[in-house]
Amino acid sequence: MTYEEIRKELEGLKEEMTVMERMMGYIRGEEVDHIPFRLVGSDTTADLYGYTLKQYRDSMEIRFDIMEKMHEEFGNAAIGIGLGLQSVGEALGSKMQYPENGLGFVTEHVLTDYAQLDDMEVIKPAGCPNLAEIMDTFRKSKERFPRWGAGNNVAGPMTTATSIRRLDLLLRDSVKQKENLHRLLDFCVQCNLSWIRAVTEEFGVLPVNIAEPSASLSVLSRKQFLEFEKPHLKDLVEGIKEITGRMPTTHICGKTKGIWEDLIELGFTSLSVDNSEDLEEVKRCVGGRMSISGNVPPVEVLKYGTIDDVIASVIDCLKKGSDSPMGYSLAAGCQVPPGVPRENLYAFIYAARKYGRGAKKGRLPRGLSDVL
Repeated sequence: MTYEEIRKELEGLKEEMTVMERMMGYIRGEEVDHIPFRLVGSDTTADLYGYTLKQYRDSMEIRFDIMEKMHEEFGNAAIGIGLGLQSVGEALGSKMQYPENGLGFVTEHVLTDYAQLDDMEVIKPAGCPNLAEIMDTFRKSKERFPRWGAGNNVAGPMTTATSIRRLDLLLRDSVKQKENLHRLLDFCVQCNLSWIRAVTEEFGVLPVNIAEPSASLSVLSRKQFLEFEKPHLKDLVEGIKEITGRMPTTHICGKTKGIWEDLIELGFTSLSVDNSEDLEEVKRCVGGRMSISGNVPPVEVLKYGTIDDVIASVIDCLKKGSDSPMGYSLAAGCQVPPGVPRENLYAFIYAARKYGRGAKKGRLPRGLSDVL
């Protein structure tokens, strides 16, 4: 299809429900206008509206302008508060670099010797400039967009640890400094819970998602996951439940098949999987016990693929995952990098509305009859 054809087709595929109406109806087991889906964050689309990522980060008004334009053009109506993958490390003193048009990364980790950990204090968001700025941004976003849905995000224990100490050292610690690694991971959990507590006290209960790419089986062995990650992830999940009264969801990049049963045991209500895993297998293994989400390839398809590639990938995901017993939402397999073409975003929305039409939990959408 061409971009012009998609735009014309979308005129006849108008949405009949708001994002919240669709999601709540779907959760209740009702048929909704189309499959629930997540598009991309406003930072991903800064270039579509003539801004750099640096301008997006530095200016609240530019950020709001992008959010409003995303809402007008694509129907995005959600705001988020949360810790980025490196936020805790930055708050504690790790040095960051933020490229003009790229995602931030750690250039110097604060923890080079475990003796330093004895002097580190659990973060208090109000006392950390980068965390206070995140809180202020969310506060102003809620004032600007009071009817939009909102969620909270934290990085998991191992991912948080990689913002404080180099990953290669952490892997070495799993053999040579086990007790210290456990101390660090527990410290990371306490930092995350301090954040959750502060957000809940000011803004009320928000759904929480845990992003934990550094705990995937692409990074850790299953033995390392069970020995180091799982007990601390359990503490984080239970702490979130105690503070908010709700169990969190999770997204883990990379290979996760070998830990699916562990994630169910920990109590997660939803699992978002990377495109390195097969949605059919995810549905078969865990779909009867938690909802699933995914997993259009963010780089190969959404950023560098053609319109037809995007449509084909969405159809494939719907065929494999949309009849999952506990529910399914369409999403990219991981974070979509900056620079995704506008036409591919429209292709994603078009395919979700057309082929995900008439969605109901536990069965294939009626729209898939066009291609089955």
